[in-house]
Amino acid sequence: MVENVSSYAEYHASEMTEWEFLNEVVERADCGILLDVNNIYVSSQNHNFDPFTYVNAVPAERIAQIHIAGHSRFEKYILDTHDHPVLEPVWQLYARTIERAGPTATLLEWDDNIPSFEEVHAEALKANQFLQAAAKPAVRELAETTR
Repeated sequence: MVENVSSYAEYHASEMTEWEFLNEVVERADCGILLDVNNIYVSSQNHNFDPFTYVNAVPAERIAQIHIAGHSRFEKYILDTHDHPVLEPVWQLYARTIERAGPTATLLEWDDNIPSFEEVHAEALKANQFLQAAAKPAVRELAETTR
């Protein structure tokens, strides 16, 4: 798998967007994507693009794992620090990602300022609620096709 990065600098001129580049890499390598939705959000804020455009452009069938995390906001940019709870805009991107890719293995990253087990567990349970909601239409569809 290839993971998308969080970026803090841009080229002055580029032939393709970050998501177009990622798509080209995974197509040529014939590999999966470890899609870090927090990285997408961080980059979108640092470079002023719509993060849903990125999520919608990634080939859903190649998403093999998803990462979610918190980040830190500074005066001119935000940084992928994995030291805060997942923020609502990242949850929204996560929901859209699993809406497209279906229930997918998810990793909650929290590397610094680690809170109590209860707080981390609550974040994991929240992710699980999104996964269960995404699984329900697939279960209904399977039940309808087996009738």
